[in-house]
Amino acid sequence: MFVTALPTIAQMVGTNRILRGVSITHPTGDPALAAAEEHDLRVRVVRRALEMLATEVDPATIWELEG
Repeated sequence: MFVTALPTIAQMVGTNRILRGVSITHPTGDPALAAAEEHDLRVRVVRRALEMLATEVDPATIWELEG
């Protein structure tokens, strides 16, 4: 499983679960947000990633961060 802003690269290396990240330089956060808002964003990323790990996928699936 990869969290990345470049899902095509993750697909090229054979990853089957890909979560599209926020940006290339900050895939799991956004420094432009206030500290509390960025923390909430990071928690959403981790929860989405855990949801992805619990889901069967075939073939590679790109997931978006919801909300």
